[in-house]
Amino acid sequence: MKIELYVDRQAADRAGAAAITALTEAATRATFYREDLTGEQIASNRRIVAISAATCLAAASNDHQRFAATFVGDVFAGYVIATVHAPDSLELDWMMVHPDFHGTSVAGALMEAGIGWLGEDRPLWLNVIRHNERAIRFYRKFGFEIDPVTVTDHVIPHAIMRRAPGAQH
Repeated sequence: MKIELYVDRQAADRAGAAAITALTEAATRATFYREDLTGEQIASNRRIVAISAATCLAAASNDHQRFAATFVGDVFAGYVIATVHAPDSLELDWMMVHPDFHGTSVAGALMEAGIGWLGEDRPLWLNVIRHNERAIRFYRKFGFEIDPVTVTDHVIPHAIMRRAPGAQH
């Protein structure tokens, strides 16, 4: 499988707003939902989809963010947003992979792009939905571990995962 990676404006132009929204809908349906979600939690997931295109397009033009998108042939397969909140706060902020590409090298290519831009020798962090065990296992392959101390205030329970500077993957 040949994966092509595009960044920032080139990624945004190639993907387009409608495709970003559609991919985010498919990705969240596959990974963010489970049967016991409340109405408020479902609304929170829908909000993620609703703001995804605007968030990606804004990141593509922001000096403190990197928007990277992968394509397999002509198919938009996934994206990541890496964000520098402050010199000591570097986040893999959004990571969405279309379920058709789960278990392929698409997510790994996106992780490499985000980590590479933020700096492999820097401490990094990300948010993950606590019930998304597949994502947690995947992030651990890149050196991230759940921070047992930090608490988030998301409607759907999240965990913060941190990666030490220079962690191997």
